[in-house]
Amino acid sequence: MDKKDQRINVTLFSTQEYKMVEALAELHGTSLSLVVAKGFSEWLKKHFILEVESFRDAEIHLKRINASAPTTLAEPDLSFKDDENPLNDPHLWRGK
Repeated sequence: MDKKDQRINVTLFSTQEYKMVEALAELHGTSLSLVVAKGFSEWLKKHFILEVESFRDAEIHLKRINASAPTTLAEPDLSFKDDENPLNDPHLWRGK
């Protein structure tokens, strides 16, 4: 890939971060872009696999949750049987 196609514009989160990048660039006698590129490269080395695995785990979890979801838009049966209703337990009111 040609270098001109490998550009990413970065907006830092704060003025403090900008000043930190600027200071590092001065210390190393390089550009701000190179400092940010190096920092991002280091972050990717540590986090890329973790991020992909985390996404995959979340996707698997969501598929499990949604596997039991209704497949139609038909009105669901939200009623419950009297024997499932704890308020219909005759012993509930007598303290037994």
